Formats: sequence, C-alpha cells, structure tokens
Amino acid sequence: MTTEIMPEVSPAVGTEVSGGGMAPVAPPRWGRGWSPWAVALGLLGILALGSWWLVGARRSAVVATLPATPQPKAGTPALRLESLDGVRLEPAETAAVSAEWHVTGTVELNPQANVVIAPLVSGQVKRVLVTQGTRVRAGQPLVILDSPEIADLHVRLHDAETRRDIAARNVQRVERDESRVALVQAQARLKQAEATFERMKQLFEAGVLSRQELQDAETAYATAKAEYDFQKVVGLERDLREARAALEVATVEVRHIQDQLAALGAPAGASDDTAHPTAEITLVAPLSGLVTERTANVGAFVPVGTPLLTVADLRTVWVMAAVPEAQLGQVRLGQPVTVHAPVLGATPVRGRVAFIEAQINADTRTARVRIEVPNPGERLRAGMFVEVALLSPSPVAQLVIPAAAVQRIGARTVVFVAGADPHEFHPRDIEVGAIQGDSVVVLRGLEVGERVVVEGALALKTQLVGLEAEG
Repeated sequence: MTTEIMPEVSPAVGTEVSGGGMAPVAPPRWGRGWSPWAVALGLLGILALGSWWLVGARRSAVVATLPATPQPKAGTPALRLESLDGVRLEPAETAAVSAEWHVTGTVELNPQANVVIAPLVSGQVKRVLVTQGTRVRAGQPLVILDSPEIADLHVRLHDAETRRDIAARNVQRVERDESRVALVQAQARLKQAEATFERMKQLFEAGVLSRQELQDAETAYATAKAEYDFQKVVGLERDLREARAALEVATVEVRHIQDQLAALGAPAGASDDTAHPTAEITLVAPLSGLVTERTANVGAFVPVGTPLLTVADLRTVWVMAAVPEAQLGQVRLGQPVTVHAPVLGATPVRGRVAFIEAQINADTRTARVRIEVPNPGERLRAGMFVEVALLSPSPVAQLVIPAAAVQRIGARTVVFVAGADPHEFHPRDIEVGAIQGDSVVVLRGLEVGERVVVEGALALKTQLVGLEAEG
C-alpha cells in the first residue's frame, strides 16, 4: 500500500482548518516573524523625529538672529501697502552724537546793555523829551536841565577866552620890531653915534681933531651898535618868549574849561554866545534802545547822580536757565545752546553759556546758568518763559533714524515701522531729540534694529489720518 505524502500548506491568515475545510478566523497576535518589521518602523520614526527637531532648531536659530518684529500697541491699526514701489526702509541704529537735554529758562534784560541816565551836575529839570517806551537812537537829546555849575563854568570860560585874546594880540605886537620902544631908542642912538663918528673922521683927516677924540667917537658908535643888536636879537627873543608863554597859558585854561563842560554833557560850541552864558545842560542817549524807566519830572531839582531815565539795548538778552544738579557737570562755559519760545515760532535762537552760578538752590537742587542770546526783532521780552536745549560737550551713543522718516500728524511725532508681513506697517509715536545732520535722535518709542519707512510714507500717512478721522 502506497502512502502519498502531501505537501505542508500553511493556513491562510484569517482562516482555520476545521475538519475537511478552512474557516475564517481572527488575525493572529504579533509573533516572532513580525519583529524585524516593527524594528524597521521604529527606526524610521526616530529618524523622522530627529529630522523635524533639527529643522526646528535651525529655524529657531535663524529667527533669533533677526530683529524682533514689534508688536503693535493696543488700538493701533495695521496699515498695508499693496505696492512697495518707492518705499525705502532703514533700521534704527546707535551713533555717537552730542546728547541734548531740555530745561526751562526765563528771559531777563541784559544789565550790561542797560544805561541809567543821570546828571553829573545838580540842577532843575527844565524839559523831558521822551516817555517810557520811547525808542531812541544814540546821541538823541533826552532831558534838559538848568544848572548853576554849568553857568559858572561858562563865565570862567568867557574870562579865559578874553585873556587868551589879549595874549595873542601882545604876541603880534612884540613880533613887530618897529613897535618896540627899546629897539627904537637903541636904533636912534646908533644912528646918532654913527653920524658923530663919520664927522669926527673927517675932522681928524683935516687935522682938526686928535686921534684920541676920533677913538672916543668910534667907541661910542660901537657901543650904540651893540645895544641895538641886543635889542633886535636877544631882547626880541625874550619878549617873544614871554608873550607866547602867556598866550599858551591862556589857551590851556580855555581848553581845560571846555573839557570840563564836555565831560559834564554841556560842550561849548563855536556858536555859543560866551558873553551871555547859558545854564542849560542836555542829557543825550549814549546808545540806541528803548526807554524802560522814567523818573524825571519837570521842575524837580535833582542832585548829582539822580537816575532820571533808563535806556535798554534789546539787541541781546539774557536767558537764566535752571539746570538740575545731576546735569550740571555737563555744562561748560562757551557751550552752545538753543532757545525755543512761542514768539520765535519754528526758528529758535542760538547762544552760548556765559556764566554758571557757584551756588545751588537748596529747594530746587538746580543752579542758574546765564546764556547770552541775540534778540532778532526784539521779540524776546523780560519775564518770558523759554525752553533751553543744551548740547553735551562730548558725544555719546544714542538711537538715531533718518530725519526723513519722522512724520508730523497734528501734535504727534510718528514713524511707520515695518511689520512681519512685508506689506504691513505700524504707526509708532516717538519722542525725538536733537537733529544731527540728516539724522534725528530718538529719545523714546523705538529700539535698535527696528526698520522705519524713510521714503514712500505719504500713502501710509494718508491711511492713518483717514482711519483716525473715521474713528
């Protein structure tokens, strides 16, 4: 009997051998034959997780190197531009610039440019030619006084001029030889002695006179000639010196009195009637300016040095700024300063620190700093409050952006900061400081690296104004 061996057939998954047939069964549990597949699948999963972690870490590193995109403030609208043509962005960055800080100040009149009009002699106020608030020019008459001292000086001047004129005429007389008696007498004696000597010579030659008589006549002639020469040369020079000395003394006396009158404000002119001297003295303005005070009253007798008027030159004024104690060490003499005031509009005036007080106010912990500034149009008036911007003497690192990025919307100072989306921008209110060339210092509102719109901000500004108007 032959036995036939049938090949072994593995049952199919999901079937079960039952009797002579196969019936479906549940899937078998993981057995030993499935282990390699499970390991392979696990390795693939680990590789996938590792790749995902590496990509994420690399992306995080890249994001960390970029400037953080500022989060818009609550209620701040996000603006969009569909087209970026003509839009240019630049980042906010630090630069070494001169630090600027602001303090308050008060305008004061420059006392060094104020002049008090006071007489140098006593007298009675006769006329006052100006009032308080009158604008005067240098040399303009202001007050007329009647002074006994001026009248006395005019009398003395008249007497001195009379003595001077007499001395001048005496010099002219002495200079004329024929008007001198001594010279005329000496000349007459010389002529007589000469005639006698000539006659004696003739008689001696005729044998009538002796030689002794001729010699006596010759001696008398020589004596007369010597006396005439003395009177003509030596005597004339002596008389001229005496006459000219008297003239010089009289002239100096006249000049001295004239200088006294000029020093007292009453110069004697060539047209003055010295025969009838005047007691008037005119006080004039020593400089151009504004009459800020008037105390002179007509008819009042004022002693020497009594203030009558005050004239202020308003072309320069002082600004007294209160600098805090903490910032006082940054103030130097000659340091440039900018003064802002409502009356000056958008154009400030520039000055320099001229004086720093040595004492600090115990209550406010500030020191007064005096600044001399020009006063164009005399718009700055005493008592005005102003804002003073001081620049530090040495540059410090500060945040700056291009000045073209700053936009003015009403009282606001705004820049447009780029968002995460290239087409998205956020308006940001900032506080600016000093302008440094084409850049402006940002005191508050921005951080280093944030990009602002430098060109093409008009459309964004229009959008912002429209949104605020709707709101």
